[in-house]
Amino acid sequence: MHRWISAVGVTLLAVTLLTAFACGSGEDEKSTTSGAVSLEQDNYYFQPTKLTDEIGKSLQVALKNEGTAQHTFTIDALNIDQLLNPGEAKTVTVTPKSGGELAFYCRFHVTSNGMKGTITVSGGSAGASSTAKPSPSATKSTSGGGYGSGY
Repeated sequence: MHRWISAVGVTLLAVTLLTAFACGSGEDEKSTTSGAVSLEQDNYYFQPTKLTDEIGKSLQVALKNEGTAQHTFTIDALNIDQLLNPGEAKTVTVTPKSGGELAFYCRFHVTSNGMKGTITVSGGSAGASSTAKPSPSATKSTSGGGYGSGY
């Protein structure tokens, strides 16, 4: 009887640990309490897709394009539009001005492949999402390319 109880206990522990690693690995969501986060861009996704930050707190987003196409890291509400070529890495500073959900996306692949994510900003009221278009200076590419060359 004692061996049976021990075997059940070990089995339950193993199942619990496997479930924790399989379901809650945190790969999709990153807490950014340190003020910095790495964000992978690939064909055709961001990893992670959910970030957190606080109003007025600068967040250093280390971008790395691990894909074979150009990608952007675009946040309309903050006029951020950083172009990365394949294999390129850059760091962008994000400083949210209000609370709520702040959308980021790749302007080349948001429609065709759903390449997008959100930064949940605490410390204010909800509804900080913006659907405004970025200013022309925010979407101007300095790396050559332009809107149509990311395919």
